[in-house]
Amino acid sequence: MVRLILAAFSAIVGLVCAALSLSALSVVGADDIVDTAPSQVHDGAYAFVLNPQLVPFENTEATLQASGDTDLFMGTASGVDVDSYLTGIAHEEVTEIEFPQALKTRFVDGEPAPLNDAAGRDWWTASQTGSQLSHTFDLDAESGEVIVVAPADPEGNLDGVDVQLKMDTGGVFPASLIGLAIAILAFGAAAYFLLRWLDARPGRRRRLRREYGRGGSGRGGSGGSGMSDLGNRAKDLAGRTAASAKRATARKNRSQRTAQRARKATGIGSVVTLGVLAGCSPLPVAQPSSPNLTEFERPALRAGEAGEFLTSYTERLDASLKGDEDQLDKIQAPPLLDRTRAEILIAKAGKTELSAVNFDQIVAGGPSFAEYPMWFIAFGKPAESDETVQAMLVTRESAGEDWQVTQSLFVPQENVPTLVAGGTGAVEQSGKEFTELGTTANETLQQYLETGEIPENDQSIEYASDAFTGFRDYVDEMAGNDEAFEDTKVTCDPYDQATVPLASHGLKTETGDVSFGEVRCAIELKVRSGGSIDVGEELEAVMTSDLEGGRLVISTSIPYMLLGSEQTNLIVGSDWFLLEAQTTD
Repeated sequence: MVRLILAAFSAIVGLVCAALSLSALSVVGADDIVDTAPSQVHDGAYAFVLNPQLVPFENTEATLQASGDTDLFMGTASGVDVDSYLTGIAHEEVTEIEFPQALKTRFVDGEPAPLNDAAGRDWWTASQTGSQLSHTFDLDAESGEVIVVAPADPEGNLDGVDVQLKMDTGGVFPASLIGLAIAILAFGAAAYFLLRWLDARPGRRRRLRREYGRGGSGRGGSGGSGMSDLGNRAKDLAGRTAASAKRATARKNRSQRTAQRARKATGIGSVVTLGVLAGCSPLPVAQPSSPNLTEFERPALRAGEAGEFLTSYTERLDASLKGDEDQLDKIQAPPLLDRTRAEILIAKAGKTELSAVNFDQIVAGGPSFAEYPMWFIAFGKPAESDETVQAMLVTRESAGEDWQVTQSLFVPQENVPTLVAGGTGAVEQSGKEFTELGTTANETLQQYLETGEIPENDQSIEYASDAFTGFRDYVDEMAGNDEAFEDTKVTCDPYDQATVPLASHGLKTETGDVSFGEVRCAIELKVRSGGSIDVGEELEAVMTSDLEGGRLVISTSIPYMLLGSEQTNLIVGSDWFLLEAQTTD
């Protein structure tokens, strides 16, 4: 029975090895390359997207090839960037990969092309152009990146472009030949055990024993005289003695043959077992795997990205301050943009020249994001100053847009916090508790700016600069002009959080947290009847109406940085700024 079981087991092993080997050989050629059938990109698609996580193999590499009649662009980037960039844009996405079938895809309808061409984006980790392109990627890498094919022409599309995926099977061809060899050995072992089982059946042994007992005439045969019977019995006795000796010799030989067969069976069983184990163990070849699609995530900043942006920002800001104002709204966003525009008007009125600050050292950090918008906080040390540092909040609304500086102010060097980045380069975002502290800090600052009195609070909030007292000095100065004004009122509100939620853009630091904020205050002055108004050069530069009217309303901006720690919470400001002024009835 054991031999029959071994025969069946060997046959099953042979069938499995043969089936797997022949199946692999039918797909993989002698070059160890398996590929999908060539397919053409959907007409009207601006981009073709492949997520490497969809390839159902591991322990190898794959190559995406694209070819067309015109120049193409091929790049790799985080899925976060690509998803944002292609939102609302016509493109084709790979949904399933099954070698050697054609790639299964879905077409996403949308606009024919994005506002900014693919090649001009700064978030590509690798890119190339040409009419025949290919990109090889590691199937074991966990980069969170996808591969994108797009036209090199900003107004083009992928009509007529062919794509194909090839995969290096890494030794499957020789492994298949080994599998066939194992199958042959297994079939041989199955035949051997089956024959031995047939040979050892009980019916077969009885027939052999009956053959041993046959010879001449037995007692049941015909005979002659009594003397003849005696002679016959003597012969029978001698024959039985000889037969007994032969059977003893045969038993000894069978024992020896049985031992030899056992040794052979052990050897064959070992070979078969090793073959099965080799087929089940991880080999250095491509291994099938189930696609495991993980959520895309990336840090706001990659190595060197903050320095590159802020260097470019300084150059473009300097050009804007010197007259090229059309570029200003591409590098800045409110609330900072509002202040810069007002400063340019004031500088023109005073015939002074503004210039951007050059940095000789930049420290920046931001959290990880699964989707846009993104942001980071940066601290730039001016080349000409060792006492102050420019603190900035930089935001990006989508992958199709550029980074913009949203908030900026100069703070003392001793108030610059230390950002702590993790292994991915991301800095942990502040929690809800610090966001709520930011709201409380803004409310207390509003009360001080309106009344000139520091309100009591249970959050240990302190003020670290003269920026806020400077604003109150200006209000008191205007209110003291009895010849021009007979009443003064100050109304303050937080900067519109619906536009930019500054308080929620906080990061963890070595000692606590850091974020930004801003208060917008309106100074309303009632003009004395018959009095004259001399608003001065700066106010006149930002006037949006004539000087006719019974009330003068001055809009101002007071930006600040909030530092939180276990001991105290500090509001750090640098200055207050005029935004606009107008007269009303």
